[in-house]
Amino acid sequence: MDLSNLIPYPEPIPAPPEIFIILEQIFFLIHILLINSLLGLSIILTYRWSKEKEFFETNRPLSKKIPLFFALGINMAIPALLFIQVVYGNLFYTSSILIGTFWILIIPLLILAYYSSYFHYRKFGLSPYAKHALVFIILIVFYIAFILVNNLSMMEMPQRWNAYFFNREGTILLWNISSIYPRYLHFIVASIAIGGIVYSFNFRGKRDRENKIKEGLKIFAYATMIQIAVGLWFLLSLPKEVMIKYTGGDLLATIVLLLGIATAFLSIVVSLKGNLKGSLIFLSLTLISMIINRYHLRVFNLGENFSLSHLKVSPQWDVLALFLFILIAGIVIIVYMLKIAFQSKMR
Repeated sequence: MDLSNLIPYPEPIPAPPEIFIILEQIFFLIHILLINSLLGLSIILTYRWSKEKEFFETNRPLSKKIPLFFALGINMAIPALLFIQVVYGNLFYTSSILIGTFWILIIPLLILAYYSSYFHYRKFGLSPYAKHALVFIILIVFYIAFILVNNLSMMEMPQRWNAYFFNREGTILLWNISSIYPRYLHFIVASIAIGGIVYSFNFRGKRDRENKIKEGLKIFAYATMIQIAVGLWFLLSLPKEVMIKYTGGDLLATIVLLLGIATAFLSIVVSLKGNLKGSLIFLSLTLISMIINRYHLRVFNLGENFSLSHLKVSPQWDVLALFLFILIAGIVIIVYMLKIAFQSKMR
């Protein structure tokens, strides 16, 4: 199918695209970890909710972390979106227009969810509506995740863009694409796994809390088992030509996928043994391989419809250097503010 009339011409970029791709992957990984932590903790707290005083005393520190994860997650999403727009702007803007109605709704819903996280924290143990606020947060994050999965998938499928000529309301979603559902479920299950790790990490070094650490690691282990099954479903749901790339057609993609599966299995083994440090190490390796697989999937889906060689580079090294300086300075300031905040809490 000739898609040359559907895909907008890409704008010149100020530096080699590889720089922005690496930065996008790094910030997306940080963003998704924060949102996974937020959603995972919310699901775990909702599931374990109890009216007993001990529940609120034990989990109050976790309730304080939810607004923090929310704020940092939103902030880390901004550079990830900026970098993806630099390289794939002609694709991402188009897909955002096609689902525009659902996409723009994210902003007011995000504001409501953010305020709900503070309501939950402030009223934790004081009001029965605190649990309702937590459920509200979960539902909104579910919605945002589904729309984001649709946007990123639509961006990679320009052959679906001709639907715009039959629907110009900005309500086009990929309901009939089989890979959407395991891709979305992959995020949900990953959130429960990461939430289990954060749950365990919160109780490290505390006396008489070893059982809590093991509880969190069990949640992580069982969720990771389900995650592997969902990942297999996702792989089988991909177009045949893309799936073949991951099963020997592309050597690098195949090796990275196998390494990710291997480290995932190892993380399950060590977590069931109650080894938090080992779980964190193997989880980190799995996440690195998965983020590389995510980039490979984008390349495979786009195929001949997009290539980095199509991009025109008009070097603006001074502007890029200034941007990176401000970006790094902002990160340093955020880390410093968090350090002061945690020191203040300890005092």
